[in-house]
Amino acid sequence: MQHHKIRRSEERAPFPIPGLAADILHMRVKEGSKIRNLLRFATARMQGEGEDGGATAVRQVVFTGLGRGITKTITCVEILKRKVAGLHQLSKLCYMTVNEIWESPQQDVAGRTVARTVPAICILLSKDPLDPQELGYQPPQTLGVPTEEVVGPIPASPCHMSMCPWARHLTQSCLPICVSVIECDRVNVAVV
Repeated sequence: MQHHKIRRSEERAPFPIPGLAADILHMRVKEGSKIRNLLRFATARMQGEGEDGGATAVRQVVFTGLGRGITKTITCVEILKRKVAGLHQLSKLCYMTVNEIWESPQQDVAGRTVARTVPAICILLSKDPLDPQELGYQPPQTLGVPTEEVVGPIPASPCHMSMCPWARHLTQSCLPICVSVIECDRVNVAVV
């Protein structure tokens, strides 16, 4: 017997973040949401630019995502923090209940409701200072320029050179563009 999902509803729980303003901008990020659309809207509201050109800037925005939308939520937040400087962040993890209603194509068979508990994330970005003692708080990013640039080959043992033939071409000046350096017993590999 086959059932077809016809509806999905989320049980609205209050935000797990205390002291939110009544006029807060709430961005619900879903798996199929387009990042560019979410960011265009959120950036415009944070900077006081609305569709009508006269919107007032919001001081706080909260991004929520659940299930497969969590990674997209985090991506949106990180990009927005780079576009709008000086944002304080407060992140909370929680669980939400999602009710899925399945109905049978046969008229005499009753439908089913399935309740699933899925992980969710709630991230508050604020132009105003937040409580730094609150769990999940991150202060605004300070993008500093390195004071001194060291140029020269990366020190590597002969073992590393034999395992990593391009390592002799790397210099210290190219390290800031690397996302991370994976280290193991024999090889240092720069992941860019």
